[in-house]
Amino acid sequence: MKEQLDLLIQYLNGIWLNRRWIWMTAWVICPLGWIAVTLMPNQYTSEARVYADTQTILKPLMQGLAINADPSQELRLMVKTLLSRRNLETIARYTDADVKTRTTEEYEDLLDTLKSDISIQSAGKENLFTISFTGKDAQYAQDVVQASLDVFVENAVGQKKMDTRRANEFISTQLAEYEARLLDSEAKLADFKRKNAGYLPGSERGFVAKSEQMKSELEETRLQLREAQSSLISARRQLDQETNLASKQSSGFKTEYDLRLEALQTRLDSLLFRFTERHPDVRETRRQIEELKTQQSSSGSNAAQLALNPVLQEMKLTVGQMENQVASLKAREESLIEKIRINDEKLEYLPKIEAELTSMMRNYEVTKGQYDELLSRRESALLSQSLDAKSDQISFRIIDPPLLPREPSGPMRPLFLTVVLILAVGVGFALAFIASQIWSVAFSPTQIYKQLQLPVFGVVSATELSGLKKIERWRMLRFSFVSVLLLVFFVCFVVINSMPSVHQLIMQGKEML
Repeated sequence: MKEQLDLLIQYLNGIWLNRRWIWMTAWVICPLGWIAVTLMPNQYTSEARVYADTQTILKPLMQGLAINADPSQELRLMVKTLLSRRNLETIARYTDADVKTRTTEEYEDLLDTLKSDISIQSAGKENLFTISFTGKDAQYAQDVVQASLDVFVENAVGQKKMDTRRANEFISTQLAEYEARLLDSEAKLADFKRKNAGYLPGSERGFVAKSEQMKSELEETRLQLREAQSSLISARRQLDQETNLASKQSSGFKTEYDLRLEALQTRLDSLLFRFTERHPDVRETRRQIEELKTQQSSSGSNAAQLALNPVLQEMKLTVGQMENQVASLKAREESLIEKIRINDEKLEYLPKIEAELTSMMRNYEVTKGQYDELLSRRESALLSQSLDAKSDQISFRIIDPPLLPREPSGPMRPLFLTVVLILAVGVGFALAFIASQIWSVAFSPTQIYKQLQLPVFGVVSATELSGLKKIERWRMLRFSFVSVLLLVFFVCFVVINSMPSVHQLIMQGKEML
């Protein structure tokens, strides 16, 4: 610890020995710095306070009827977007600052300056805001704050109307689209019901009942068919018996053809006894027999007798009626079988129709629900638009309008003057320390030993100190004088920069030069 303290004392002695560097550096840096601070352009700050009232008597009354956005959230969004590029361009246009720029770079610099120098902050109370701007010109500062205030208020009104209009346009577009889809769904549903009128839900019981009824009719028809077929077989058997009986009875009466056939047959037998089949007489006799049989058949003498039998006629009529009944029952059976097949196919097709109808109804209900919802929202949006047109959800009250600043708000020249002084003294100390290290002086035997690495056997004191003391007093007097003079200059610069009128004269002289 003692070594460190000795080292510190050694450094301080070296700096004090080279103290001329301190005042020389201070006298070079301070005047230049103080003049630069004095000639810095004035900064003027203008500000305005505005209160945003988000409470309205219509808000609770229109609850549930109109679309009520959160005014506080909209207000926070407007505060964040006040310094957007579009708003900055509007502010530059309102203040005519844009016409003073000649190039794109100057215009971009103007927007950057506005963005960095315009400030909007909460004033401590809810919805109370302070808008301020600091610039080189007092009138320009007031104009910028006024333009910012106008843009802030206009955004609150314009953005709400724009949002409402966009919402109405979007809802109207969607509503038209869903209306077209709804009409298309209704047309498809009506066409489907028309084409499948017999297959709609509820028809299944009718198909089942109809199938059961036709199956019952089929069984009854088959029973009647079997009965009719049995009766027909019995009637045909009786008809055959009666026909055979009548034929036998009619065979006891010989006609002219029978007598001639018997004679020709007797002759044929006699000829065959004597000749062969190739004999001309045999062939001729056979020809005559065949011709006579043909004539007998064509004459129908036996058939005529049979046809004149009333019992046979009645039985034939009965058989014919039975045959017609059997044919009718068979046709009815086939018709019922075909109808049952078609009905069963329709019954199998019914679930598919019901599934398609359910899908179409579901799509229709979804579309109709969306359409009704959009219709309700459009009415709410129109009501909100009407409400916005007649009343403002956010009303602004200007608490303090932007005023023309009479005195500059900056820069803080006394502080800058002090900083320059401290900086100059610090640089002087640094130079004095460097000089003490370059042109080092030994202040103790220990320092000599450390620097030269040689033993020190003794110390010889100076006997004549009057000349050295005189020189040291002169150096001390000179250092004190230049230091006090520097402080006087510092005070003068502080006084000048603290008096706006005197400083204004200096700035006017600068402009004249």
